[in-house]
Amino acid sequence: MNLWNKLTSLFSKKTTVVTAEETAPAETHTVKCSCSDVFVRVCAEAGIGKHVKKVNGVELFDEWYDGPCDEESVRAAIAGFKEEHPAVAAKMVGRL
Repeated sequence: MNLWNKLTSLFSKKTTVVTAEETAPAETHTVKCSCSDVFVRVCAEAGIGKHVKKVNGVELFDEWYDGPCDEESVRAAIAGFKEEHPAVAAKMVGRL
């Protein structure tokens, strides 16, 4: 009988309806893509995403890069990044 009481209590609980207006914050925040996310996407498109991650290339790029976070700027900065980080450059040979 105890199981029956538990089951009926699950269905008899009052539920409250919360509208989207009540849960939405007053300000709308846009999700910002970080520069390292753009770098990972560029590397993945070139087919070297896993290889770059193995040598901590993403973290190194994030520390090194201080430019705008758009794809064109990140692609342009990769050559300079490879010069300063030869271990990562070895993983990128022939791809970027």
